[in-house]
Amino acid sequence: MQVQTPAVQRNWAMAAHLSALVGLVGIPFGHVVGPLIVYLAQGHESEFVASHARASLNYQLTLTIIFIVAAIAGVAATFGFIIPMHWESDSTIGFSIATLWIAFAAGCLGVVLATLIFIIMGTIAASEGRPYTYPFAIRFLR
Repeated sequence: MQVQTPAVQRNWAMAAHLSALVGLVGIPFGHVVGPLIVYLAQGHESEFVASHARASLNYQLTLTIIFIVAAIAGVAATFGFIIPMHWESDSTIGFSIATLWIAFAAGCLGVVLATLIFIIMGTIAASEGRPYTYPFAIRFLR
C-alpha cells in the first residue's frame, strides 16, 4: 500500500464528487459509476477518500431511486388516474396531463440544481480537507 500525500487524497476526494457530473453528458448511470470507480480504485488507500466517495455514491444512488419512483408514479398517474377520470370532459384531459408533467419537470429541474450545488459544496469540502455529508441521502454504504 502506497502512502498518499494529503494533496493527492484531496484530489481523489474531489474526483469522487465531480465524477458524478459524468451523468450530465448522457452516459447512463454515469453519475453512479464515477463515484463507484473512485471508491473501488482509491477507497482502500485512504479513509478520507473512501468517506467522500461513499457520500457521493450514496447520494447518487438515492437520487436514482427517487427519480425512478417519481417517473413510475408520473406515468401511472397519467395513464391510470387522470385519463380515465376525465373521459367525459375532453377539454380538461390535456390541461391535467400538461399540469402534471410541468410539475414533474419543475421538480426534476429543482433536484438537478440542488444536486449541482451539493456536488460543488462536497468538492469544496474535499479540497479543504473537511468531511462532507449530502443532505437526505440514504446510507447504503457505511
